[in-house]
Formats: sequence, C-alpha cells, structure tokens
Amino acid sequence: MWLLLLLGCWDVEPADRSQCELAHTTRVLTEDGATIALHRHAASGPPVVLVHGISSNHTFWDLDPAHSLAAWLQARGHDVWLLDLRGHGAATVKKNGQPQLMGWRVDDYGRHDMKAAVNHVRACTGYDQVALVGHSMGGMVGAIYAATGGADSLSAMVLVGSPGTFTKGDPILGLAQAGLAAGGFALASVDSASFSALAADMSRGPLKLTIQERLYNPKNFEPGTIDRMLRSIVSPMSRGEMRHFFRMLRDERFQSWDGTIGYLDALADVKVPAYLIVGAGDRLVAPAWVEAYAPAFGGPVEVFHAGIASGLGEDYGHLDLGLGERAPTEIFPRIDAWLDRYPPARDGQPPTPFVHPDP
Repeated sequence: MWLLLLLGCWDVEPADRSQCELAHTTRVLTEDGATIALHRHAASGPPVVLVHGISSNHTFWDLDPAHSLAAWLQARGHDVWLLDLRGHGAATVKKNGQPQLMGWRVDDYGRHDMKAAVNHVRACTGYDQVALVGHSMGGMVGAIYAATGGADSLSAMVLVGSPGTFTKGDPILGLAQAGLAAGGFALASVDSASFSALAADMSRGPLKLTIQERLYNPKNFEPGTIDRMLRSIVSPMSRGEMRHFFRMLRDERFQSWDGTIGYLDALADVKVPAYLIVGAGDRLVAPAWVEAYAPAFGGPVEVFHAGIASGLGEDYGHLDLGLGERAPTEIFPRIDAWLDRYPPARDGQPPTPFVHPDP
C-alpha cells in the first residue's frame, strides 16, 4: 500500500496536470465520499478508460504483458486509464485508510465512480471527452453513466460481454438467484478471492468443465494463464451490489435500484457510438443479453460476434474476451478501430483523426 501511495496521489478535486503526469496509481474521491483508483499507462494520444466487471478489478485488462489491452492500446498511442471501482483492487480502502463502507449499488458505480474517473481524466489530459471500454458489469456501469448525464463526456463506448437485459430462461439465472437468496442478503460482502483460488485448483480436476464452461472457453487459454487469471483478477462483492443484481435478475430488467429507471429506455437519447462485442460461446452472459443494447442506443451501433462464424479461431466465452491468448490479434484491434473511428474532442474543438505513432 505504501508503494502505491508513493507512486500515486489522492484527490478530492482533479489534480493539476503536472501531478497527474507523474502519477501511476491515483486515488480519487467521489461526490458521495467513496474512493476509486485509477492506474495510468500514459501516452500522448487520446484517453480511454477501461472498466472491469463484477467481482473483478483493473487487472482484468492488465494481467501481464501478453494479456493486457492497456499495454496494447498504450503501444498504439492511447493514454490508458484503468479504473478500480470502489471496493475493488486498489480501491478497497478510503483516503484515511479505513475500509470502504459496504452497501453500495451498481447505480453508485455509474453515477459516482464513473463521473469521478472521467472528470479526473479530462482534467489531467485536457480532452473534453474520453473513450470507455467496459467488460461485463463494467459496460453496464458505462451505460448508467451515459444515461444519467455523462454522455457528452464520452467519445465512444465498447461494451464487451456486457448484459443489457436478463431472461429467466437462462440456466445461470436460476443459479444466481438461488445463491443470492441463500447468502447475498446475510453477508456484508463475499470474498471472491477465496472462491477463485478454489476454482483455480478445481480447474485442474474432474469438475473443471463445469466451472470453465461458465466462465470461459478453455480452448482460448494456456493453463498458466488460467491459473494467473483466477488468482489475480478478483475482488469482493458487496451485499448491496449483489442485492441490486438479484433485483435486476428477478425483474428481467437492467434498472436502477429503486426501479424508477430502465437504463435501456434511458439510452434512447444517448448518441455515443457504441460497439458491442458478444462472446459467441459465452455461457455466463447470453448473446441476446448483450444484443439488447443495439436498438437502445440513439447513436451509431455495431455488434460483433466473437467466434468461429466471424472467422476467429474459436468461439469466445466470457473472460476470454479480454484475456484469451488470441484476444490481442482477434479482439483488441477491433476495439482500437472503433476508438479511432470516433476520436474525442479537445479544447472545445471538433474531434480530429488520431494518427498512431510509428511502432
């Protein structure tokens, strides 16, 4: 932790640009008093914020040099900022060293955490807009931010295996509902790290297909990557977060905690160009759940099915969309192409095409 403090900086208001340029890990306070963490892979090009999914952290997008969208985009000139939402990764404690208070909802991630992250990045880089790439729940968080006033600050969005709806016919729904009903309301948080360590061990045993087929396509991984992934990318889930998901699953609707906002409906006025990446073999987030965003956004939308039918080597599951061995050649270039197609505005001027630096 002390190393992180030496490398980073704490901010209530966005830091001045000289401080930000020196920061590798920066902790930023949100409007409601929580703390997020931003990890920067600095470059001179346009900024992009990468957001992790449920029970995960920023290392999903930056596991190691061979499995890192952050490093891949940085090498192509993008100024990359990896976000740890409150309670995840380097944001498990607040500025005063106390643990983050549990009980927040998915709404809080979108309305407060994303707002704080985007405002900080804009202040540090001078860009009026940033691009956003979110995996699974991270895409939902980005959609909430866009639907609740943040759209003008976004140049482009990429939602990777991110559900926009839920249907009771999918087997994983019943499993999730049973688990949440049994323990989700009684626990302040669930220690996902212990579960993932168990999953890593079991992935080498006779039950491996039961676990693997839900989380990822084993054909897209080397064994060593699976072990590092399961032991590195996880963070606890809070009771409030779990209860919010339970309610959305129960109602088959991507909605606010109080049920007054259906976020797909709220996206009708959002003109941010959205690229939807669907895992053709995803058994955790059904392809139709991701495709539900397509008619919801009010701006340009494209859908890509990551699988054999699209010319890829294998069908992609849920986690391999960001961490599979071929993701740097089959998935990352498509993300980069979308970001290049819709560059951000800067200093009040219209967007200009981004020219990648020479390799």
